[in-house]
Amino acid sequence: MSFSLSFHPAQGQVARSKARFRVVVAGRRFGKTHLCRGLMIREAARRPKQRIWYIAPSFRMAKQIMWRDLVSVIPKSWLARKPNETELTLFLRNGTEISCKGADNPDSLRGVGLDFVVLDEYQDMRTEVWEECIRPTLASTNGRAVFIGTPKSFNLLYDAYIKGQDESLAMWESWQFPTITSPFIPAHEIEQAKRDMDPRTFRQEFEASFESVSGRVYYPFDRRTHVRSDIKFNPKLPIWVGMDFNIDPMSMVVMQPQHDGNIWVVDEIVQFSSNVDEAASELARRYWRHMDQITIYPDPAGNARQHARGESSLDILRDHGFKRIKFRRKHPAIDDRVNAVNRKLLSAEGNIGLFVAPHCNQTIISFEQTMYKEGSRDINKEMSVEHVTDAAGYCLEMEFPVRKIFIAGVSL
Repeated sequence: MSFSLSFHPAQGQVARSKARFRVVVAGRRFGKTHLCRGLMIREAARRPKQRIWYIAPSFRMAKQIMWRDLVSVIPKSWLARKPNETELTLFLRNGTEISCKGADNPDSLRGVGLDFVVLDEYQDMRTEVWEECIRPTLASTNGRAVFIGTPKSFNLLYDAYIKGQDESLAMWESWQFPTITSPFIPAHEIEQAKRDMDPRTFRQEFEASFESVSGRVYYPFDRRTHVRSDIKFNPKLPIWVGMDFNIDPMSMVVMQPQHDGNIWVVDEIVQFSSNVDEAASELARRYWRHMDQITIYPDPAGNARQHARGESSLDILRDHGFKRIKFRRKHPAIDDRVNAVNRKLLSAEGNIGLFVAPHCNQTIISFEQTMYKEGSRDINKEMSVEHVTDAAGYCLEMEFPVRKIFIAGVSL
């Protein structure tokens, strides 16, 4: 079976990808339905006897968004019999079935081996739809999946997108396409929408930006700007390690000051249900050749003697061979620490002074998802994502304080 398919350039990137799991985060009018339909038709023509599903958040949406277009577009010569309007299923002459489903009844999605599935408007589905219902159906067939949607805060679409950005997960690939990449909407319409909508909603709907309903603590951070593939460890440069002593997780951020004054986050150590001894051992294991270059900037609480043998967390670090430890005698004000980090992310003059390696996933998540409690300047700790950026802040506030702090008449 043959069928002529056309995709605009951004859609073509997705269509050409060989990744098993593809995640598309797109602004409004990107052409998501056209892309989904085209991918399913191409799969149907690729080989016989496949089971292909399109899943929308509800059965009604599946019928409205995809079913009618699919029936009208697919060549009649491909059909083995009349489309089943009740089950929203097409039966093709090569033995392939294409069905439209709703995620509002997850139990109806279980127990069937699938070859290819599209989860449209994935941000509006429940977690169990993929993890408990669809993912197991792809195991026996080595089936593939496409997740597509417009972002709504940091939810499961964001989680899938993050997997696609992780170079260690070769089966996943993800893209973020703003509406401007679509040929279907004139530039003046985008400008009009910008005038008609509040900035956060515009960024979410048209720029495909993940936005939170509460204020982001590290608001200048943008992975498209701050995450760079050329950020690598340099064995000749100093090593700065910010450390937070929370045990779940125990967090270290490994940074290197560059000759141009920028800071590169080159590594991270995030251990759950851990302790200072285990964290120090891991840091020493990774950087044993460079112990003389390391300066640790710990949580000031680490100077308290709170361990079984009466030693402090800093004593444990010294026992592992870390001799250069810089810390304040008292915790800096949270605002001072946050402001020091944000100023490195983006100064008032527009200078970007901090970049992150792509594999530092927990650091990226912490920058993106650490939030203030609604209506206050207190950091929301419910998600427990703030510890990594806390660790970075202990270092950056010490080296690049927003204001001078005086203790006993001595400027630090």
